[in-house]
Formats: sequence, C-alpha cells, structure tokens
Amino acid sequence: MFLDRPKRVFAIWAMCHLVIWTLVPWLCNECLPLDCMEAVMWGSQWQWGYDKHPPLSAWTAELAALIMGDAGIYLLSQLCIVTAAIAVYKLARFFALSSKQAVLAILLLDTIYFYQYISVEYNVNYLQMPCWAWGWYFGLRGLRDQKWLYWLGLGVCVAAGALTKYLAVFMLIPLFACWWQRGELGKALKSPGLYLAGLVSILLFLPHFFWMMENEWMTISYGLSRGDSEVSPWWHHLWMPVYFLGAQLAFLIPIGILGLLAWRKEKSFGDPPAGSFALAFGAYIFLALFCLLMAFKPVTMWAAPMPLAIGIWAVTKFKLDQFPQWVLRASVIMFSLFVVAYVVVFGFGPQIRKTPHRVNYPAREIASQVESIWHEKYQTELEYVVADEWLGGIMNRYGQDRAEVMIRGWLDHSRYLTDEEVREKGAVILWLESRDASSGRSRPMEETFGDLKSRYPGIYQLDDLVIEWPRRSDGNAGRYGIAIIPPAN
Repeated sequence: MFLDRPKRVFAIWAMCHLVIWTLVPWLCNECLPLDCMEAVMWGSQWQWGYDKHPPLSAWTAELAALIMGDAGIYLLSQLCIVTAAIAVYKLARFFALSSKQAVLAILLLDTIYFYQYISVEYNVNYLQMPCWAWGWYFGLRGLRDQKWLYWLGLGVCVAAGALTKYLAVFMLIPLFACWWQRGELGKALKSPGLYLAGLVSILLFLPHFFWMMENEWMTISYGLSRGDSEVSPWWHHLWMPVYFLGAQLAFLIPIGILGLLAWRKEKSFGDPPAGSFALAFGAYIFLALFCLLMAFKPVTMWAAPMPLAIGIWAVTKFKLDQFPQWVLRASVIMFSLFVVAYVVVFGFGPQIRKTPHRVNYPAREIASQVESIWHEKYQTELEYVVADEWLGGIMNRYGQDRAEVMIRGWLDHSRYLTDEEVREKGAVILWLESRDASSGRSRPMEETFGDLKSRYPGIYQLDDLVIEWPRRSDGNAGRYGIAIIPPAN
C-alpha cells in the first residue's frame, strides 16, 4: 500500500509543492504578485527595516530573485511550507504519533487555502511558518531533554519570526498553552533554558530595535494602522474577531468533513496527545480575544502559520489513520483543484478578464520603455523612481538599472534616500493613468503625488506611455503617466 511507506509519501508531497507550485505561477504570470514585488524592492536596499515590516522577508526575497529570478521567489514560498512541514512531522513524532500518522497530518495541510492557491505570493506570513513550527518543536524538546541546543533553537526561531513580522511572537502562546496542558508549565518557567532562549532572541532582534528607534517606530505604526478599527462602529469591535474566527473555520471545512465521515464510521473519537489542542487552536483563540479586548481588527492572512499543527490533533481526534486513503484522496483532489483554479484564473486570465490581474501587467515592457526614455535624455543610469509600491516595484525588479523607489513620493516611507539625492541625480515619476487607454480617463500627477511640484520645481511631464496588455488579442492597452525630475548636473 502506498501509505505504508510514509517517508516516500512525504518526499513526493514535498516535491509536488516545490516543483508544481514553482512552475505553475512562473509559467502563468507575467510578473510577480504585489507582496513579492514589494519584498524585492525593499530587499534591494539591505536595510534593518522598511516602512511596513522588519527586514528578513525582504532580504530573503532579494537573495532568491538574485539567484533564480521570479522562479526563486515562488520556490522560496514553497521552501517555507516544506521546511515547516518537516517540523510538523517531528512534532507529530514527539507526540508519539506513528510515521504514517505524522505524514497524514502533513497531507491535511493541502486541504487548507493558505498552503495552496495563495501560497505563491511570498510574504511575511510564509516566512513565519518555519519559525512557528520549529519554535514549537525546539521548545518542547528543550524542556523534555534539557539540552541547550534546543533552547538556542527556540531563541533563534522567535527572533527570526519577529524579524519577519512582530505578530510572530504569538507563536509563544500555543507553546506555553501546550506546556500548561501537559502539566509542564511550572517546569518550563523554572528552566534556565527558557531564559537563554529569551536572551538569544532579544540579542538577535536588537539591531532592528535600534533601527526602529531611529525611524520613529514606523513599522509599529503601520501594524497598528492595519488593525485600526477606531473609525468603525462600536459593534465592529465585537463582530470582527467573530468574522475572523468564522473565516478560519471556513478554511478548515475539508478537515471537518473528513472528521465527520470518520466519526460516522468509527462512532467514537480518539484521544489526541496532551498539548496538541493548544498548538492547533491556541493562537486562534488568543488572537481573537486580544482583538476583542483591544478593539483591534484582525486580518485573515495573519492566521497563515496558525493551522500548522491542526493535522496532529485532527488525525488522532478523528482516528483518520484508520482511513488513510480518504486523507490522501482529499489532499490530491484539493491540490489538483487549486492548481487548475490558478491556471484558469491567471494563466487564461488575459483572455477571460477585461482588465488584467496585477501578475499579468507588462512589467518588463514598462521598465524597458521608462529606462529608454531616461537613457536617451541623460545618458546615465536611472537612479531613482517616484511611484507607488506596484509600479515602483516593477521598475526596481525588472529594470536593468534597478532604480531605488521613493514610495508614493513619501520620504518617511523611503528612509534609504533623501530629497537632496533625488535633486542631484534626478528621477522618473511614474503612475497609472488608466487601465483602458482608449477610455479618455486620466489621473493628474498632482492627484497622485500632491507636493512633488513644490519640492522639485523643475519637474516636467512627458507624453503618456501606452503599452498593450500581454497575451491579449483585442489590442487593449494601459496608459501610464510619466514625468521627469531633471538631475542637477
């Protein structure tokens, strides 16, 4: 029987993720998704922080793009999932699950939206995944075996998670809850290893902390603004955590269906390992309560790393190891459906949709034409671009000059450059006028970049760029506004 060789099954599962979910978006998309583009744009500057997030996801995205191009970014996202899955396997074995049960716990991840269709969009939520899973494993092993190496691993995971996204410290909530469920919380709090892990994580995080101090805590301000619900009616404070939990439960419906079918066959539930419920659901419960008490609006994608251990609990609670073929079929069916859906939506999107998805923008043609205009006028490399995160990211990722981006014209979002540098070397200002060049609609530069003319009086505007959307037969094109800040010399 195929599932009698669980390690081979895991290897095939991992290769499917690494190969198929790298090739499918690479073949279907003209350019990277927004989050990936943004990460590469930030990472090209090698700072200790950026306007939205700490640095680690940006650094890794830039390295992946340098090594393998766009395919490297898609592969990086799947590496995060597979690396996290290895830790889930080891966690399952720690909880005394068999190899077969451990692999079934991993196969169940394929039924969850986060680990399939949307996973091609590498961002902070995916880089967190191995940090959460390995952090849990190192913490549990550290307490059981009392070995310093595991405690060091926990400290590194917490620091790496926090250097990816501050929300990653929530990984500690399921871990502490797991210790509590296992009757080990007191032992953990008395263990010197736990405080070693804390010290290691603080030391590794310090460079970013100093960067935050020097940059007016801008990443924290962004995080608070993402969850800000002050402008919402009072009842939203109660509704949003409920909506968040409801959305997460919807993602778990396939696992719930499998569990119901297994229960109807077995007529009884199993006994999950002590602590597995805390790892599976602790972060969900804590985040919902936190948002309720703090009147904070949770974002659905924040939960991406949270279901990692759900398979460990579900396999044992619903006795799914008695029905391994069900789990395998569900995994294969969901994987196939998500792949087909991606190919239809994005591969055939240019023929189906009137307006293109972002991943089907003519990114290379935009970058080429803009740089050609600059080179023809000034015979120098294009050093700076003023644009939003999307068009600026396109210029940085696909332009030969890899221009630095003043994001939306805001220096406080682009701390790696100054007005003086832009005045000295000049810049291109780029914005989207209309997705339909024939519509006659336009967006004035002043509407997009309000104070640029007062800061750079020498600005002059050029004729709009009209560039056809790729892979279409109707000749539809987008229109882009372009202006020049001439260099001082």
